[in-house]
This record gives sequence, C-alpha cells and structure tokens, in this order.
Amino acid sequence: MKTTKISLIDVFSGSPWEVVLIKSLLEKANVQTKVKDEAEMRVAVPSESYTLAMKVLANRI
Repeated sequence: MKTTKISLIDVFSGSPWEVVLIKSLLEKANVQTKVKDEAEMRVAVPSESYTLAMKVLANRI
C-alpha cells in the first residue's frame, strides 16, 4: 500500500493561547490543522488548504 505524504505550510506562529484561537478559527472553516511546538508554537495546514486558511485568517484578525 502506497502512502502519500501531505505537505504542511505554517500559517501562524505565536503564543499558546493565540495558537489555540487560530486553530479553532481554521477548524470551524473545515481546514485541517496541525500544531507544531518548536521554538515557538505554530499552526500548519495542508498545502492544498493554504489559500482558504489565509482567507479565513484575513477575515478574522
């Protein structure tokens, strides 16, 4: 069985409470998210959802 690797693009980085807020906004718009906890917390979305994610964020922030 062949698996496909999904490319993720970071769309936001910030404090833990900001990341939770952004993640919630995106998920309400049916955009899959992944939180990365590196030097700072980040929210990433699949590359095919990037445009929608940026539209959601532009209208909410």
